[in-house]
Amino acid sequence: MSITYKIIDGPNWQWAEDYIYASASYVVACPSDRRCQIGMGVFAFGAPRGEKLRFSGELEVTVIGAGSLHFRVDDDLGPCKIGFVQKSNKPISWTWEW
Repeated sequence: MSITYKIIDGPNWQWAEDYIYASASYVVACPSDRRCQIGMGVFAFGAPRGEKLRFSGELEVTVIGAGSLHFRVDDDLGPCKIGFVQKSNKPISWTWEW
């Protein structure tokens, strides 16, 4: 899988990627001299409703179910380039019985 880069330009949450998995892990990164925030889960009322983590440098996160990744800059220093890549996933398995 390839790394996706985005420029996050302020304190408002910005969408990065939707997901639907039993579970998945992502590696996210922002410059080590900056402070960013990732939000996971369902996005409603202007913010992610799942877990929110502050980080600098690299961070590995795990998501469960359906939702999306959102990022924002958390240091008031202007726009910031972030990167993320999915490391692994476990698809939701469905069992149909007739």
